[in-house]
Amino acid sequence: MMMLTTKKDEAQESFRQGFDDIPAIVGTGLPQLRRARYLLVQVQEARAARQWLRELMNSAVVHSLARVRARAAPRRKPKEGPGPKPSRDVREMVTLAFSHAGLGVLGLKEDKRFPFPTAFAAGGASALRRRLLGDAQEPAWQWGDVASDAAFQAHIFVAHYWSETDVPQPLALLDPARLPAGLRALSVASCPSYIAAPSADPAVFEPFGFRDGIGQPVIEGMGLSRAEKKARDESAGLFDDRLIQPGEFVLGQVNEYGERAYCPNVEGWPRSASAESGFARNGTYLAVRQIEQHVAVFNRFTADHSVPMIGNLMVGRRKPDASCPHEAGYSVLGSTVPPSEIDAFRYLTLDANGLECPRGAHARRANPRDALGLRVEDGIAGAKLHRLLRRGRVYSEGCTQASGADACEGHPAGREGDTPCGRGLMFVALNTDFERQFEFVQKSWLAGSRFGDLSDEQDPLLGTDPQRSFSVQGCPVGERIGPLPRFTTVRGGGYFFAPSLTALRWMVQEKEMAALQPA
Repeated sequence: MMMLTTKKDEAQESFRQGFDDIPAIVGTGLPQLRRARYLLVQVQEARAARQWLRELMNSAVVHSLARVRARAAPRRKPKEGPGPKPSRDVREMVTLAFSHAGLGVLGLKEDKRFPFPTAFAAGGASALRRRLLGDAQEPAWQWGDVASDAAFQAHIFVAHYWSETDVPQPLALLDPARLPAGLRALSVASCPSYIAAPSADPAVFEPFGFRDGIGQPVIEGMGLSRAEKKARDESAGLFDDRLIQPGEFVLGQVNEYGERAYCPNVEGWPRSASAESGFARNGTYLAVRQIEQHVAVFNRFTADHSVPMIGNLMVGRRKPDASCPHEAGYSVLGSTVPPSEIDAFRYLTLDANGLECPRGAHARRANPRDALGLRVEDGIAGAKLHRLLRRGRVYSEGCTQASGADACEGHPAGREGDTPCGRGLMFVALNTDFERQFEFVQKSWLAGSRFGDLSDEQDPLLGTDPQRSFSVQGCPVGERIGPLPRFTTVRGGGYFFAPSLTALRWMVQEKEMAALQPA
């Protein structure tokens, strides 16, 4: 749906005005901060939790979007200009997000006129959501966002990033061994070995050995990073395929339908409830899944299979060359291009038959671009309704050169062999509508047995059906490969809400959530 220019300008101005309130994770996953740890916190005493959260807020590590990303200059620059540029010297950052049960434990009660969406209220680890998303046959999860006899229940999801060179002692408040009484936590450390070439735009890899973080959407109205500017300049005019309205990732902002993303509200919120001023305004939802990757199984399968480069074909990207590990990115019509040029590519117009990137490859299923429309414009518009902002990292286990996962220093061999330090992905995806975005992608494109004109197949990497197959298109004939072994297993997950900074300051107050007039 097209918006009038004036409405679009108003929407962009509304987004820019929220930069000081929107969580920083909307703008960046800060890969230059190579160290990271995820805390899954269970609240047993609400007062202790609020005190701990207040101390975190007072530690100047919970940043806003304005701290890490610039506001795009408006179409008509006001006299005062676009505002100050963000600081680039962030050395430590924390993102706080809460499950539906976690909000309740802290004393928040949803406004019955503007309740939280069903998917979030039910929980990503609930039996219904797991069945819906194809996880029903998975082993018992190690943790989740709902109560379960087999899993640790996480009320708060904490993502903690810090610079390994500039922050020798990360924030002690987030040491799992030093949490106050009344709080329990599981700690999942990331593996810095998978972030190479520290710079403004470091290269990021995943445990199967492929370049990660490719194909990310770009929020319209947000200033471009250096990597995004380079991609725009090299995109041959296709950069707009990546531009997504902010309401797809920030609640209360205008989305791809030209409507403001729905804002739930809670009792006591000190501003009249509406689509623009509810408690959830300027916050975002996080779909979190801890996905173990079976690297040895993947390596054996790809090494022994008769189809050349079968691993590349299943992923939908070429594994980086040993001679050029940070630039090789993707096989497009027989050539290898760097990541900055990958998004100047459309499947329907350049590879409709899947001869370069198979029609059922993981990259194509996760982001079909223009492939599922009768016309290019329809395919791009349809895909934009289901985009996700990915902010996850490789988590570590079994480091051979450290006493524990937290102590792994990212040594060069961390990505080598069948038992690397990185055991899988802590997948974190931002969206404003679980059902239309994360769940649609997961159940229809990844776990669905039908995708485009393919049938009886699933995503070759994330699929769970032991009888699933994978089609490799060819000329004159292709080949159907299967059954495929399991390459991944989900170990835990849940749905979380990351509030705006205003909402965070209000919700952690003592007593009656002391009134704090939101900005």
